[in-house]
Amino acid sequence: MKKGIQFLLVMCFALTLMGCQSEKKEEVKEEKQVEKEPEVKKTEITLSFVGDITLGNYAGQGYEGSFDQEYEKQGKDCRYFLKNVKSVFEKDDLTIANLEGPLTTSQDYAEKTFAFKGKPEYVDILTEGSVEAVTLANNHSRDHFEQGMEDTKEVLNQKDIKHFGYDESCIVDVKGIKIGFLGYSFPYEFTAEMKKAITDLKTKSDLVIIYYHWGIERDKAPMESQRSLAKQTIDAGADLIIGSHPHVLQGIETYKGKKIVYSLGNFCFGGNKNPSDKDTVIYQHTFSFENNELVQEEHEVIPCMISSVSSRNNYQPTIVEGDDASRVLEKVNEIK
Repeated sequence: MKKGIQFLLVMCFALTLMGCQSEKKEEVKEEKQVEKEPEVKKTEITLSFVGDITLGNYAGQGYEGSFDQEYEKQGKDCRYFLKNVKSVFEKDDLTIANLEGPLTTSQDYAEKTFAFKGKPEYVDILTEGSVEAVTLANNHSRDHFEQGMEDTKEVLNQKDIKHFGYDESCIVDVKGIKIGFLGYSFPYEFTAEMKKAITDLKTKSDLVIIYYHWGIERDKAPMESQRSLAKQTIDAGADLIIGSHPHVLQGIETYKGKKIVYSLGNFCFGGNKNPSDKDTVIYQHTFSFENNELVQEEHEVIPCMISSVSSRNNYQPTIVEGDDASRVLEKVNEIK
């Protein structure tokens, strides 16, 4: 009888011990599961934006000191023009410019004060300088009518340079992040069509960036109508607004955490042999994502001049330092 009781006690103890060990194993498993955190995919992309790139001359412009003459003087070396800023563009993830003027052989041009035109081979200036995308929404892209525009698109396509503007949008995939671009020339109001275009592009992209060609030439500040338009654009879903046309720098505004860069001025500009204001910048914007969700934005303004010499325009944008840099940066102060 005692042996039977002892046997039962031993069995109960063993079962209890096994149960405790099983619970401990489950606790260890649970602890291990808690310790293992889901992996966060972090992605950072940096975009560089520059102002007016006008490759060539305008109809009736004298040859001496012109862009075309500089090209010949440099032995038709397309690397010459952007070589002083190429290192910046190579390090970013995408460089975008305002291509102001067609690349065409067309002889027909609009009757206007400045009808720009560049040789189709000038497209290699962009590729050699690491410029990967351009807006064509400006008041000179059709200086040689539709033929000039179509010729320009053809050479850009041949070199795989993305382009956008007017009714054409563009989506560029950078490190798995889809960036949508739209461009408009002289928008006087924010229309229902523009709102729809942004909304539609937003459904296909992680970011939407708008390039506006707007404002008044040589004005150092944007008009109130531009500021209103920009805010409506951001309210519609735009993540960044870049501006051009005044040929001079203007300030930067922040609205709801989004940047509005009203004017980047000239950059590699064949439209003037010796402009009095040669100041320009490279505007860089960095977007940080976690699991494809935008979590942070930062920007940097790199001060430049459109020429590497002060006595004339040699069509070679160059980064500046010291007093020159301070002067340039004052022109893009934050607008309150």
